[in-house]
Amino acid sequence: MRSFPLVLALASGLAAAQSASDSIEGYWQDTARRILFSTDAPPAYVYGRWTELDQSQTYPSAKQIRHAASGYELVDLLYDDEERINVGRANERHIDFVRTNRLSGCATSHACELDKVDGLLCAVETRCPKADAEQVVWRGEERYARRALCERDGKRQAQGIPVRCR
Repeated sequence: MRSFPLVLALASGLAAAQSASDSIEGYWQDTARRILFSTDAPPAYVYGRWTELDQSQTYPSAKQIRHAASGYELVDLLYDDEERINVGRANERHIDFVRTNRLSGCATSHACELDKVDGLLCAVETRCPKADAEQVVWRGEERYARRALCERDGKRQAQGIPVRCR
């Protein structure tokens, strides 16, 4: 009978690990990106082609998503408090959030959906203030892979905060 608590603990740990992999909770690192529109693209640019990203890059777009008492929270590890994150609709398979730069006022909207067990696919659009309106300056999609851990690895540089994922 002494082994029953051990079996129960192992079973609950397995259930927790399985439910975490079936949800958006966890660490995510960008693996590929495709641009569907950009105001800065050269005239001959071919839109819609997926570009694989170097997984050992110093400045990945890594995110941590966690479930809290008030709903879901997202930390974009590349940025500091110069960027404000607002989470909108979210559930175990989907999260909408907007990252707004406090200086420029540009806002990047993300609509992310769990894609298989270890993938996240995000539709992304950036709008910037222009005169009395907003202008779409970038639209694309990003793919993310689940990671065991992503953590900041240094101080903010011009490109953002260095991040290491495993």
